[in-house]
Amino acid sequence: MPDCRITGLILFFLLSMGAGIHAQEIQVNEDPRISQLYRTWTNDNRANPRIEGWRVQIMATTERQQVEDTRNQFRIAHPDVSADWIHEKPYYKLRIGAFRNKLEAMAFIAAMTDYPGAYPTKDANIHPRDFLE
Repeated sequence: MPDCRITGLILFFLLSMGAGIHAQEIQVNEDPRISQLYRTWTNDNRANPRIEGWRVQIMATTERQQVEDTRNQFRIAHPDVSADWIHEKPYYKLRIGAFRNKLEAMAFIAAMTDYPGAYPTKDANIHPRDFLE
């Protein structure tokens, strides 16, 4: 009921002003460098969209072939989950999934039984299409 009173008051106020309501124009003088900075930022994000999130690390080894074999086995068993490795000398690290927060990553780990040593790890370079729904 209070919403009706407020709406009525606003309507009364607007009608009582009659033709006294006029649109106003606002002119913005923007520095061209700001416009260029915004265009560059937009184009960079379109070309390389990345989001910070979480992944689950299931393996770390100094043997590249071992991490590639495990990745292939994982992809066969879980074709709907992204899996890729990174190289941080001297280790090759196999990371799977993409999660918006640590809690989602922990829930995924709890549901997995194949990799008992899995743990969540932050990743600032996740493509939006990698996020699991």
